[in-house]
Amino acid sequence: MAWQVDHAETQQLLEQYLALLGLPDDRLRVTTERRDFEGWLGRRVGASIGGAYTYVPRTSEHLILINLARIDLSRPRSLEVVVAEELVHMRDRLDGDFRRHAKHGHDRIAHRVSNLTGATLEEIRAALLPTARRPAPYVYECPGCGMATPRQKKGIWSCGRCAPRFDARFILRLQQIRGA
Repeated sequence: MAWQVDHAETQQLLEQYLALLGLPDDRLRVTTERRDFEGWLGRRVGASIGGAYTYVPRTSEHLILINLARIDLSRPRSLEVVVAEELVHMRDRLDGDFRRHAKHGHDRIAHRVSNLTGATLEEIRAALLPTARRPAPYVYECPGCGMATPRQKKGIWSCGRCAPRFDARFILRLQQIRGA
């Protein structure tokens, strides 16, 4: 068991749900730090995730991230449902069920977590802090219909409303650069 968990409540919940789900802890690595998880995994993961589970076949290890920075700890059951959900993923993997989420908070996994923890589906869906999207820095405008299109990157596009395929007559023109 290689746990890098400095949070007492997380540690207690992991032990509780490992026992409740009958999960082994000999090939399990758990962390509350996204950077550690990325190092184990060998790739980056999104900063907006509250938790993650993955199985690494080459080492036969189960990796779990409990991203405390994204969990709404002001809600009473938020941490519990995230821990339980990641361990449900591990239980599914060990049982041979390799399916993933259909729609987070609305699928069979959410119902299983609800039954396991006693939390409502609304509590499960509200467990994470809301993400703040950055506004698109570029605004393009179509010369044909005048529709404004926000974009994250600079590039050359044609208007999807005026032409279903790329059409040079409707190339979007850069109108505004936000924040400049």
